[in-house]
Amino acid sequence: ILGGPPGHVKGGALTLPHNSGYSIMTGCKHKWDPKEFFMFKVLDRTLSYTVDLSKVGCGCNLALYMVQAPGLDIAGNPSVGDCEDDSPYYCDANKVCGQWCPEMDIMEANIKAFQATPHSCDAPTPTGHYNNCDRSGCGLSTRDIPNSYGPGDTFQIDTTKPFDVETTWQANNMITKLVQGASIVTLDHSNCGASLGG
Repeated sequence: ILGGPPGHVKGGALTLPHNSGYSIMTGCKHKWDPKEFFMFKVLDRTLSYTVDLSKVGCGCNLALYMVQAPGLDIAGNPSVGDCEDDSPYYCDANKVCGQWCPEMDIMEANIKAFQATPHSCDAPTPTGHYNNCDRSGCGLSTRDIPNSYGPGDTFQIDTTKPFDVETTWQANNMITKLVQGASIVTLDHSNCGASLGG
């Protein structure tokens, strides 16, 4: 179940307007329930989807990511954090709503660049509370692979057209493949070490 404002699902496609987002939940209630955030089990699995970024211009960021919600207070209790009205219980590796937790940026992209970034955190306290995370993470970007990604047919991935994304998680690695016809661009996080450990 998707929780969050605006957007719609139709025919297997999720459409989101500017400045919106969804959380994936196991149930649907009038108020957010911290026990209902869906926890994906990704090890030895692949997440694949088709994306159309042709209208996501430079300066915009279409993001798909996972966080270890709900954020927990020092006693280990679910904490609504600083974003109670918009996104209660939210946490991430940049402490956006005042709470730390591991974050896995699967896609941060627009028509000019695609980046994937795992973020690690220091070990949690015995109650599961995080005190610090790696804000920068271990990002890999198409900007570092010449002619790999951009608008037009001179690029391996022409972002004026839809393309497929395949992200596979293995022990100590996250591999992202961008696929369009016979063209494949790979972001291999095998050198990221601790960032993949959570």
